[in-house]
Amino acid sequence: MLIVAGPGTGKTLTIVRKIAYLIHQGVNPENILAVTFTNRAAREMRERTEVLLGNDAHRVFISTFHMLGITIVRNEYSNNCIVINREEQITLIRKLLKDSYSGKTSRRADNISERISRIKNCMEDIDDIKGIYEKYQDTLSSRGTLDFDDLILKPIEILKNREVLKKYRDAFRYIMVDEYQDINRAQYTLLARLADRNGNLCVIGDSDQAIYAFRGGDVGNFLSFEKDFNDAKIITLKENYRSTGVILNASNVIIKNNQKRIDKSLQQTREKGVQIIVISVPDERSEGEIIVRKIEERMGGTSHYYMMKTANPSNTLRFRQTRDGRVGFGDEYPYSFSDFAVIYRTNAQSKILEESFVSSGIPYQIIGRNFRQQREEIMKVLAFLRVLLNPSDQQLSRMVGLSPEEVDETLLKRLRGLLESVPPDEFLTILWKESDIKKYCNEENFILLENRASFYRDVKPAEAISSFITEISLLTPADAYDPRADTVSLMTFHMAKGLEFKVVFIAGVEDGIVPYTIKKDAVDIEEERRLFYVGMTRAMDELFLIHTRNRFIYGHRLEQVPSPFIMKLPEELMTKQYIPDRIRRTKKDDQIGLF
Repeated sequence: MLIVAGPGTGKTLTIVRKIAYLIHQGVNPENILAVTFTNRAAREMRERTEVLLGNDAHRVFISTFHMLGITIVRNEYSNNCIVINREEQITLIRKLLKDSYSGKTSRRADNISERISRIKNCMEDIDDIKGIYEKYQDTLSSRGTLDFDDLILKPIEILKNREVLKKYRDAFRYIMVDEYQDINRAQYTLLARLADRNGNLCVIGDSDQAIYAFRGGDVGNFLSFEKDFNDAKIITLKENYRSTGVILNASNVIIKNNQKRIDKSLQQTREKGVQIIVISVPDERSEGEIIVRKIEERMGGTSHYYMMKTANPSNTLRFRQTRDGRVGFGDEYPYSFSDFAVIYRTNAQSKILEESFVSSGIPYQIIGRNFRQQREEIMKVLAFLRVLLNPSDQQLSRMVGLSPEEVDETLLKRLRGLLESVPPDEFLTILWKESDIKKYCNEENFILLENRASFYRDVKPAEAISSFITEISLLTPADAYDPRADTVSLMTFHMAKGLEFKVVFIAGVEDGIVPYTIKKDAVDIEEERRLFYVGMTRAMDELFLIHTRNRFIYGHRLEQVPSPFIMKLPEELMTKQYIPDRIRRTKKDDQIGLF
């Protein structure tokens, strides 16, 4: 079964209801497999399933593709297998390059890491990096480690064994896949092997939201589902519960220009709503200022907001939007900072936007930024935990700059004893208080780990830490989003996938940026249109499209024109605003005229 589910149509709820239905029909929960792409999405699916099914939910295998992969690897290949992250991978490649070329090489380790990833995801041939690729694989094998991409590649190899394949087909008799439009060739191969052409396979997704071609995602897998699997049924979810009629109609107009799609017309269930506001601003600095101003209008002015809240903590300012688009006091439509999102095409746009938020005092979070630095600290903590589980893991720990042998042996012995009896979040609290782990990880990142570990309180302590390490090892930048933080979220189109906000600002809606054609020889215009569509459909109540007339980009100040996508929008769905250029001050040494 292929479920075509547009944005806001209740995709996750549909999967959860499908799981509940199967169990109520007598299917063993342990025979159900549900996979998605991010830990965030998997956790949401698991939590919703628990609401419907209670304890039965824990018996359903709900995970990411990579968590499924590591489960198969540990069951069939090596229970002690360690997964290295991208930073550890780059460190290893850098050392191999140095040893192979006597320290003289122009090749960058991060570029080769990317090439290896593309090879393993069936996106490229091995070609000119065969030598370093084979050395890299030999080193991983000798250390009993796998990299992130091996978690798909290795299970495919394992499942070539007919007896093992039969075992997993018998175990997972009902398979559900979320975001099916984003699977790459390697993931498709794993899935097809598990499901068989005649298997019970239910996939859900939207060809209009396929935005991961750069990492191998192939919308063709979605479009060819009927050919790939026998007796396939197609069901289309058409009712959108998220966006107003105006936002929905505008996004439909945009995406209908694509050819590689399954046609559908989303139907509104909400009111018509206010028009989309298209704003022309002088430059990128004005862009940030107008976004801040619009947020302050809806919050009543941030300084006034804080004064009121401080004077009367139980009374927060609430604003509502009237039918004619004005915003005022009321309880019907309360706004908080987390109701706002600023979305852009490239990370390079975030710096100048951030300056406006810093100046205004509005709290914000940039999703995915500093993820590498955060991950480096977190991986040092995980390396420490690995050594506690496996004392022979010293070499891997040194790769991330950790020296656990410096820790007092008596403390290590006590900590190893606690692993068997204390829930993982309590164990981490003890670790923070009694060890020198503070040298490797700041408190904010450690608190993040403790929060994640709290989800394993119902798992036996002996198993919990191992499962916790695996999950944290597989975190992606998208998992960095914290929905509980009352902050404005700044993010790229890719990071915004799967999220929703009452008010959305899309910045830099200019030709060359949306669609992104600057410094690109070949552009997939349909992929760029899908990205813009994803950005638009994150908005629930209000959508702002902002373009500059002049922008400093890649070292040059360029004149800009609005995105061709804006030109496709019907006039009746838009209100246009024009912010005039700043008045330039007269130079002091200029003679002022009499008239």
